[in-house]
Formats: sequence, C-alpha cells, structure tokens
Amino acid sequence: MASAPTREIGHLDTYYAGLWLGDWLEQIPDLIWPNSVQTYARMRHDPQLTGVLAAYTLPIRRATWMIDPAGCRDEVVQLVADDLGLPILGADVEPGPARRRGVSWADHLRLALLSLTYGFSVFERRYEIRNGLARLINLGERLPHTIGAINLHRDGTIRSIQQDIAPASNPIPADRLAWYVHEREGANWAGRSIMRASYGPWLLKHEMWRVNATAIRRFGMGVPSVTAPTGATPAQVAEAQRLASSMRVGDQAGVGLPAGFQLAITGMTGSAPDAMAMIHYLDQQMSRSALAGLMDLGDTSNGSRALGQSFLDLFLLSLQSVADEIADAATSGQPGIDGIVTQLVDYNWGDDEPAPKIVVQDVGARPEVTAEALDLLIRSGAIDPDPELEAYVRKTWKLPERDPDAPTSRPTTPPPAPDPAPEPPAARARRRPRARQPRAATAEEGTRRQLTLDEDTSGMDPAAIQQAWQEALDELLVDWQDIAETWRGQLGEQIEQALDDEDLEALCALSLDWAAAAALLTAAMVALAGTSADQMAAEAASQGVTVEPPPVDEEGLGAVATVIATLLAVWLAGAAAREALRLTTPGAAAATVAAAVVAFLAGLSDRFLRDQLGAALSQAQASGRFAVLHEAPDARYLSSEVLDPNTCGPCRDIDGQEFDDLAAAEAAYGTGSYIDCQGGVRCRGTVYALWT
Repeated sequence: MASAPTREIGHLDTYYAGLWLGDWLEQIPDLIWPNSVQTYARMRHDPQLTGVLAAYTLPIRRATWMIDPAGCRDEVVQLVADDLGLPILGADVEPGPARRRGVSWADHLRLALLSLTYGFSVFERRYEIRNGLARLINLGERLPHTIGAINLHRDGTIRSIQQDIAPASNPIPADRLAWYVHEREGANWAGRSIMRASYGPWLLKHEMWRVNATAIRRFGMGVPSVTAPTGATPAQVAEAQRLASSMRVGDQAGVGLPAGFQLAITGMTGSAPDAMAMIHYLDQQMSRSALAGLMDLGDTSNGSRALGQSFLDLFLLSLQSVADEIADAATSGQPGIDGIVTQLVDYNWGDDEPAPKIVVQDVGARPEVTAEALDLLIRSGAIDPDPELEAYVRKTWKLPERDPDAPTSRPTTPPPAPDPAPEPPAARARRRPRARQPRAATAEEGTRRQLTLDEDTSGMDPAAIQQAWQEALDELLVDWQDIAETWRGQLGEQIEQALDDEDLEALCALSLDWAAAAALLTAAMVALAGTSADQMAAEAASQGVTVEPPPVDEEGLGAVATVIATLLAVWLAGAAAREALRLTTPGAAAATVAAAVVAFLAGLSDRFLRDQLGAALSQAQASGRFAVLHEAPDARYLSSEVLDPNTCGPCRDIDGQEFDDLAAAEAAYGTGSYIDCQGGVRCRGTVYALWT
C-alpha cells in the first residue's frame, strides 16, 4: 500500500530568505509592492475611482452582518457576538445596548474594505482576560503604508510583518494578525487592488486633463492680432505687437488704435483632438474594469432599462462575492492565519470547540418595498396585511410603531367571536427565566426553526403534524367548492328577486343554508382529531408511556363546525349584499346585477376561507392532543411555536414556556392557537409533554 505524502516539495511563490519581495509578474514598478501603496493612494482620489470604491464599499457596509450560530453552543455564540458587536442570526431582533468594550464592527468593516483599495488590509488583535475568559477588545489597523516587510515561511504562509524594515524593529507574529487580502495568488499577500486595471486609463486621464486645461487657457478666448498699415516701419510693427500682447479680458477692457491699424481676435481654425471625449472614454474604462458600468448609464447616448438591470444584477453579484470574502476571512482566516472568530473560540474553549460564523445578507439585493407593490400583492391575495407585515413595513420605512390602543383604519373581515376569558391564560403559565436552549435537530420543511432538546426528547414530529393539517385543509378546500357554488347560486337568486321587487332592504336579509357546510367541516375535524390523537399517543410511547387514544369529541367539534359554517355564510351574504348595492343603478336589470355579484363572489380571494377552515382544523388537532393528555399520567407541559411561520411577539415570548398544569396549558392553547397571538386564527402553536 502506497504511503500518502506528508511534506510539500515545491513552494507557492518566489522565496528569498523568508522575505516576500513582491509580485514578480507585475511589470510596472509603481504597482509593485510597496510602491503600489503610494500609487493606489493617489488613484483613490480620482473622482471616478472614488465613486467606484464608494459603490463597492457603501452597500457592503450598509448590509446586514450577523453571527450565524451554525449549531454551536449558546455560550460560545453569545461571547463572539458580544465581542464583535454583532447580532445573532434568528435570535436578536433589535440591537442590544451600546458596549463599552469590544470591537466596533462598523468601523472595523470600513477599514477592512481598504483591501479593495490597496489589495490587503491588516489588523493586530488585542485581548484582555475577564472572568477567566479571553475577550477581544481591539482590532488595531496596521495601515498598508506602515508595513515595511512581510516575512514568510517556506510554504508561503506569513511568519510575521515589520512596520519598520530596520533589523532592530519588533516583528508582529502572524498569530496576532487578522489579514484581509483581495484576489491573492500564491504568496502575494499584498493582493490585487480593484483599481489595478484602471491604472492605464487613470494615467492617461490625468494627462488629458492637463492637455485640455492648456487648450482652454490657450485658445478659449482666441488669439488677438493687430495689423500695422501698409508700409509700416519696424517701430510701428513693434507697437502693433505690444498692443496685441497687452490685451486683456474684463468689464472695462478696450483698445485705442492709431490710424491704419486693424484689430482682430482669431479663434482656432481646423479641428483638434476632442480631449473631453477621451476623458469620458477613460472614465468608462475605469468603471468597466470594476464591473461598475451602471455608473455610466446616465452619460450614454442610448441604452435600455433591461441593459441597466443586467448591469445592476452583475454588480450586485460582485458585491455579494466581496462581502462573503470579508466574512470568510473574519471567520476562518487565511492560510496560516487564524480567523477572528476561530481564534477567539480556540483561546477560550480549545481547538475542538465548533465556532460560529459571520454572515452577511442583503448586500444591495433587497428589492425596494413600495406602496404600489404592496397594494398589488394584497389585492391579488398573495400576501395579507398581518401584524408581522405591518411591523416590517414600519421598520423599513422608519415609521413609528403602532399604538396598541389606537383603532385600526384598515378594513377587516369579521373574525369568529372569541370565548370570554376572565384572565389572560398567559398569566397562568409559569413565567420562569430560561436560557436559550441548544438546538437538537436541523429544521425541517414547514418549520420556522430547529427543534430544541426538549422538543426532540418529547418525540414530537412537527413535519408530520403540519402535513396532516395541510392535507386535511387541501382536501376540505376542494370539497368546499361545491358548497361555495351552491351558496353563490342561492345568493344570486335572492338578489335578483329583491331587485325585481324593488326592495333594497331585502338585501339585509340574505341568508344561506349552512347545514351541508357544517356537516362537511365536522367530518374533516373529526378525522383530523383522530389522527392528532394517534400522533400524541405515539409521542407518549416514544417516552415509554402507553396511552390508548380516547374517542373523539364529535359533539364538541360539531358545535365548533356549526359556528364557523354559519359565520362563513353570514360573511359571504354580507359581501354579496354590499356588492349588489354598489352595482344597483337606476335602470339596471336585476338579472344583470345578480350575475355580476355571482361573478364577483367567485373571484374573491380564498384567504379568509383558508384562515377560518384552517383554524377549525387547528382546533381539531388540539382537541385530539389534549384528549390524550387527559388520559395520560401527569407530565411537564410546554408550549411550542415551531410550526408558526410568522411568529408575533407574544408567541415568541410563550415559545418554550412550561405551564403549571394541564389546565393552564389548555387555557392557552385549547382552541388550537395561542390565545394571545396577534395573528389570531393563523397561529400554529401547540403543546407537547415530557414524562421523562
């Protein structure tokens, strides 16, 4: 069996006594490090290149930077987030209070992005020991123009740097450095500036500036000439020269000429190179070299919106790549140099401890939310104006938060009447402080987060619970089409009769036969309650507790189905009456109005219907689960909002809470959703039990 190689024979780049001397493939001396630092420092002040650099850096600095736990322990994630001043992905909704120690990520990111300007950016790490932990308190920038030497190992990785090339200077070892480098190749730790390809256009542009300025000074006002009379003496010719040379532009400028002398101001004749066109061309070349061609769209003679969008899409992809490059370097580091995050974790918990990672989102790619777009989405039924959406819009447009006591001005559909509760059930839950629980399993489709250890131990299968509910809802909606068609026919007949009788008040008495609807809904609820009871019994069995599912409460579920069917009928009749009243104009035919109302009802979004039927099925699931819990031995009862896709504040607060007893749990979730949920019937929270 052949042995695997454990040592390298070759090396990455030109190696000379451990000192890196620069990119040997670069042919321009001013662009070979360290001379390149001075060159790029001059180039960054060019107006076009300043705009290119701002177009790259500002969207990246504005983007959302967070710490992704990536399955790591909460203690580790929290320390990294605190020391870097970054929020935790999926946990921190609002920024925390200002810190007195640690790194300012915004300032560090601004300086790290100098790697785009100079090709690299270097920082020195400094820690302090607090409560037995190494805490990162500073990332001191070591600007490129201060670095005199980069010392390498033979494998091309950095051994140290010196800020003064003198032999007596103190080197900074690599393990104290954080290094950002753009497009490194081999041992070229100075990287490649995004302005490298612009060097030629930049050099020529500044020459064109000088040529154009000289041309304007020389020919901008024309050349004055004074012609002496025929037969003039040398003295007269000299006088003509003096007069022409002494001419100046001004409000009081003028000239007096002797008899026979003639004055003329002659402009440039013929054609000359267009310096401004050349300067414009060179600016475009600098933009294109950095994929920032969209900066020149306003200066082009023609173009199209589609072309501009293509430029923007390509540019945003380049921004995301650069941002990911910064995030990876800060997390994992470079070859031979630990990342900021990994070193912080290693110092405190050792090399075997998994480390979270820095991630960046929304690098200029988030579509703008406009009132017109929201209106179209809501009207089409694609989204609904729920509290989560309202909170997002208010935050995006920097609007004040909604006053909870203020009445809503948005038209709403009538919800089912809530059961009176003398005391908020949440108050009966055990409000014990709890730490963020470790994740136990990867999030499955249909769940909003990973399972906690308690949820995983309980044997609860959120995906199966959701699938049973969704399949029952889909089947119920298909069967409901016959009910809806029958109802529309009944309403059309009543509306036509009322208008034929010229009795508009009869529109207030529109009614529907809801018996078939109640029977259909009852059957669906009873079937799902039985499935839910079997699932709850299986969860108990996974913990070693045997429970025989009791009979389904058909009477109770039937009563709920009757109420919901009646409310749906009343809601549809009210919508039909309002539309009929709107369409009833003098001379309008009753049959025409009735047909238009039926067509209107058929075109309504099924969002409200889905919500009401879904709420009924959620209550059926809760009925089956609680029926099993009543038969089982006493246990610990906890809430779970893992199935709630748009979790409001109260649901986030209750998620994972333990109740005093089964009665408290049933008071909070007995109707199939958390009683204090701001989303009302859309809540998908539930209760699970722990017997072990």
